[in-house]
Amino acid sequence: MESQRRFAVMGINLFKILNKLCHNQKLCRLLKYQSPNPFSEDFEDVDGSELLTKQIRYVPKYPEDEVESSYVMAVFNNFIINPTNPDFKLTTIRFEVVCPYTEWIIDEGNLRPYLLMQEIDDMFNQAKLNGLGNLQFVKCEPLTLSPQMGGYSMVYQINEFN
Repeated sequence: MESQRRFAVMGINLFKILNKLCHNQKLCRLLKYQSPNPFSEDFEDVDGSELLTKQIRYVPKYPEDEVESSYVMAVFNNFIINPTNPDFKLTTIRFEVVCPYTEWIIDEGNLRPYLLMQEIDDMFNQAKLNGLGNLQFVKCEPLTLSPQMGGYSMVYQINEFN
């Protein structure tokens, strides 16, 4: 097993997280179908791998000219060496959920960013991920990218290693 000390392992772990996001049908529908009812039977199920690098992002940069789509970005933050076990890096995982303000309202009487955040929280809060350990929700803060786009930044910490 690769040591958590190596940054290359963090890239492998990030792709495990992205894979989980790509396989969540509700999350993928919320991202792909900018409609008041993304869960309508009028829309086909989404192949989440088609959203990778588009609406499901791992490079901490959003397209500059795209204000018609919603996004989820996953990045590792704040790397430090675990003082009690230097074979591990401690880090936080940040999920940014960003949507056009015109697409926030969903017919179910809810807001698109909150539904996306709920899917992420269901997948990752208190989840044990191979190679990472247990994740624990830390905080969520508003995020404004432009007058057209905004959302939230969710932070999870590694609570305990495998």
